[in-house]
Amino acid sequence: MANLNFSTLSTNGGRISAVLSALVVEKLYDPTDLRSTLTFIPWSSFGSDTMNVTQNAVPGAFSAASSETSGGASEGAYTTSKFSLQVSRYYRKYIMSDLFGVTGGPIDVETVVQNLMNGVALTMTDLTTALFPNIASSVGTSGAALDVDKVYDGMYTLNLNNVQGQYTAVLKPKQMNQFRSDLRTEAGAIQYVPATAELLASKGPGFQGSWNGVDFYQSDSVTDDSTDFSGAMFGQGFAAYTMAPVRALQGQIPASNILVDAGELLVELSRDADNGLSTALANIYPSVVEAEDLRGVEVVSGV
Repeated sequence: MANLNFSTLSTNGGRISAVLSALVVEKLYDPTDLRSTLTFIPWSSFGSDTMNVTQNAVPGAFSAASSETSGGASEGAYTTSKFSLQVSRYYRKYIMSDLFGVTGGPIDVETVVQNLMNGVALTMTDLTTALFPNIASSVGTSGAALDVDKVYDGMYTLNLNNVQGQYTAVLKPKQMNQFRSDLRTEAGAIQYVPATAELLASKGPGFQGSWNGVDFYQSDSVTDDSTDFSGAMFGQGFAAYTMAPVRALQGQIPASNILVDAGELLVELSRDADNGLSTALANIYPSVVEAEDLRGVEVVSGV
């Protein structure tokens, strides 16, 4: 019997049962990024954490003159409004031991930093979907599956509010399945155009396709109360966001501590030498708000 066999060497330390591949593959997660559906407002800092954005007055039709040469003219109302974006700190950190670094492996500091960077889109999606339950208008039936009729109801509601252009629907994955299932039973239904690589590149992760002038996204961030999902349909201008640039922090953070400065995201490294620990801490300062409630409608369906 050969002494140089795998079983014997594994017992005596000449072989190990498994090695790590250098390849790292991603586990399943929902990467939906809804920022392409929102209005971006560049951040301007003037000593406040809140920025007010002015909304112009609605145009009015002209009035007929009471006389060719007299009667004067009455002043029309010019009523503006505003919404406010208040930035606040959102962070995520990972603590790495020195032994983690010494032993090496496919999960290294660069992998951890990339993981932090990918979390920015998830945070913005969470903040966006958290707005949906507060929309004044609502379509759908509590406890019932989402069907094509309810999607039409959402379109009708937006149309009655004079919301023009392409609509966006953001649904829970199960809501998306409910809609697709009912769409199959529609006779002569308007064509559903699934997402392509080109559309995904322009509209971002989570885009599912278009139907009847509506772009559909799905996100597991859509909230539910254990009875109903709170998706939404909206037009451009429904929600707005800003991101305070973290480059302003550079003056108070040692340059050697900064791992990533991506404008909206700052990843810095701090040391606890006594305990042999390094902390990668990422900070962003976002705000997402409803800019005009009438431009959106909540889409409710049962879980």
